[in-house]
Amino acid sequence: MKGKMKFALVILLVFMVGAVTVSSASAAEIIVQNTLDNKVHMAFVYYDRASGLWTTRGWQGVDGNSSKTIKYDNLDASRGVYYIAMRGKTIYLDKSTLNNDTVRRWVRDETFVFDFSAKPSSGTNRDLVTFYKSRYSQGAGAFVIRIDTRPVG
Repeated sequence: MKGKMKFALVILLVFMVGAVTVSSASAAEIIVQNTLDNKVHMAFVYYDRASGLWTTRGWQGVDGNSSKTIKYDNLDASRGVYYIAMRGKTIYLDKSTLNNDTVRRWVRDETFVFDFSAKPSSGTNRDLVTFYKSRYSQGAGAFVIRIDTRPVG
């Protein structure tokens, strides 16, 4: 009987540790710090644990000289986050962005969520753009993106 009780306690402990790990792994914050004077619009690509697909999502407005915390409940932080920050037609990057690690995804003018990388069949003003990989900040426990005056191109 003691053997069965120990086994049950071990299984319960493993289950509890797994539940804590899954809950913390399934949510991650993105902290955007916009140091420009004007608002930027952001879109993100991340792996969604719930759907099992890479998801492209936009747009989040971040006012000039302000910060905004964005949280997607099923974002898998271990696979990274890609972003694009635009003001008009100009794209801005964080100095710590991984320039050589990019993905190309479709966006459109309106708010959108795409769970695929193919061209969407509906929507207006669709465009294929480059998303840049953000670094994960251990100190902040989040993806920190600091938009500064470094435009792309």
